[in-house]
Amino acid sequence: MTQSTRRRGCVAIATVLAIGVSAIPGWSRDAGQAKYSGTVVAVNRAAGTIVVEGMGPWRIKDGVTQLERRTIGVSPSTEFVRLKRATGAAPSGWEGDFVESALPEWQVKPGDWVTVTAKPDRTPVTAARIEIGDPSEL
Repeated sequence: MTQSTRRRGCVAIATVLAIGVSAIPGWSRDAGQAKYSGTVVAVNRAAGTIVVEGMGPWRIKDGVTQLERRTIGVSPSTEFVRLKRATGAAPSGWEGDFVESALPEWQVKPGDWVTVTAKPDRTPVTAARIEIGDPSEL
């Protein structure tokens, strides 16, 4: 094998690794974003917050998984979206894929199952997007 052939092989391997690493969550351009999923337990529009209770990170006490509550800020730019499964082919072409529809702001209530995408580098945590779905469809 010539040195030129080895060099091309190394370049090919480096390219494949770079593409693969960019697909890993936390290594992409959205690395600063965090996602939290769980049940909404409180909505305080006056304070601009919702409280989401979910499992994660895994905390176990006396053999029982502990739920974690997070208070998340909601700003005027927070996007609210409803997710529903398509009964056939979705616009994406996939059978049973999720179809999203925009909701007016603050269309979230206690008991809703949500996934919150938080804005990067915000303290307190502030939602960029709140996806509301039916857990039986997830």
